[in-house]
Amino acid sequence: MTLPGRWPQQRRLVAHLREILRREFGCQDAWVIISSGRCRLEVRVGARRVTLLDDGEDAFWARFYEPVQRERLRLGERTLETEAWRRPTADLIAILTPYWVDRMGPRPRPGRVPRRDA
Repeated sequence: MTLPGRWPQQRRLVAHLREILRREFGCQDAWVIISSGRCRLEVRVGARRVTLLDDGEDAFWARFYEPVQRERLRLGERTLETEAWRRPTADLIAILTPYWVDRMGPRPRPGRVPRRDA
């Protein structure tokens, strides 16, 4: 089980990944399945359902976040805290591309639907 706050805004990240995979990779839908300490990122392209990424929960989420140090002032004392922030869209596309290429072949141009194998 992931600790609350460890990977902030997971639902928002999943929605963002879905939007990226639809827009940049041409898939029809995408979702994350969390089960028994593992996470899978699955996509639907045409009639195919493909698992792009399958990993342990912490390893799965860690690739989509980056540690950021923030300085905080508490009771007059400055402290540095490390927080997990979602990576920018360009980084998420770069992270997803090798998984897509490995399972689906070359990435389609944005806005184009991939050809179905006949």
